[in-house]
Amino acid sequence: MTTVHAGEQTVHEPGDPALAADLALLREVLADHPFPTRQDDLIAACLVRHQPARLCRRLAGLDRTHDYASLDEVCAEVVATALPVTPV
Repeated sequence: MTTVHAGEQTVHEPGDPALAADLALLREVLADHPFPTRQDDLIAACLVRHQPARLCRRLAGLDRTHDYASLDEVCAEVVATALPVTPV
């Protein structure tokens, strides 16, 4: 497990290589996404960019009503709510 310091927030990168790869892809895909944002906007951004369904599945675990202030907050929540995802 690797610890990444992002501003004031500390994010623990997961030991699961599939989750780590998905987080890296989410960071790439959502790098220019405007914040604050909500779960449905994040999923829509992935769909518009024709990203793998597994990324939408990762984002589906986020709170639908929460306003996410940053990509770091989104990634931390994805790690916290991670469910096993089978690669497609």
